Amino acid sequence: MNTSDRILVILAFFVIYFVWGTTYLAIVIGLHGFPPFFMAAMRFLIAGVLLVGFSLYKGEKLPDRSSIVKNAIIGLVVLTGGQGLLIWSEQYIASGYASVLIATLPIWFVVMDRRHWTLYFSNPFILAGIIIGFAGITMLFRDQLVNGQEDDDVMLQLLASVAVLAGGICWVGGTLYHRSHPAPGSMQHNLGWQLLMGAAICMTISGICGEYPDITLSTDMMSWAAVIYLALAGSIAAFIAYTWLLERIPSAIVGTYAYINPVVAVFLGWLLADEKITAFQLSGMSVVLVSAILINVNRNKVSR
Repeated sequence: MNTSDRILVILAFFVIYFVWGTTYLAIVIGLHGFPPFFMAAMRFLIAGVLLVGFSLYKGEKLPDRSSIVKNAIIGLVVLTGGQGLLIWSEQYIASGYASVLIATLPIWFVVMDRRHWTLYFSNPFILAGIIIGFAGITMLFRDQLVNGQEDDDVMLQLLASVAVLAGGICWVGGTLYHRSHPAPGSMQHNLGWQLLMGAAICMTISGICGEYPDITLSTDMMSWAAVIYLALAGSIAAFIAYTWLLERIPSAIVGTYAYINPVVAVFLGWLLADEKITAFQLSGMSVVLVSAILINVNRNKVSR
């Protein structure tokens, strides 16, 4: 690997480690001016238009019917289910807490990837990681119940926590589907169409949920800046950096972003959003991260 490649690898890791970690706080900022599903739609629309426009400029063709269906499924499951539910949940739970729940993704990969069950469930470290992970989730949910001041607040926080976990499951399910049903064309071309499909679905949900009366397009500039940042940094730069690294670096090393993102998100939430962190939450977060490390490292070993 020459010097320029090393620099690109360092920059790509910086993006998936730290830039992706900052998106949880950016969501909080964006929610000050936009309702959740409308904000998700705007984020996806901006990123999708840029990526599709670039792909068409480079000479790629419009997708056929099969590609549209495949990309629409990803837009529904991964973007609307994964990111849309995360954005909605951050109305009620801290961004750092949400990022730790997302760190449970390795658990759902093991549970849902049936093709590799024989390998996964014969590995004692992966089994231990799953058990530890569910223990960590239980600790975090228990903390929500104990520290909630109002019954309504507790229920909303628990519902938001479940929504984040459901979003993680959607993300994994969509990723596994994409792995076995890839659409033809470049990565950025398909990502662009997936984002446009996700934008259309989120805009529809926004209307069904009655968000339109709450939308003021002349909202504060910080909220607009957050949405644009999420589109450019979160939906384009980070995903492209992640995909680029997977083609050059072992996936077990690239997957370490899952352990760094929560640390970045928790710290920024505490520093800039005045998010409170209890000792019990820190314990639960630590348990979840240990689980993610155990599963992710060993999952990549047995899947080779």
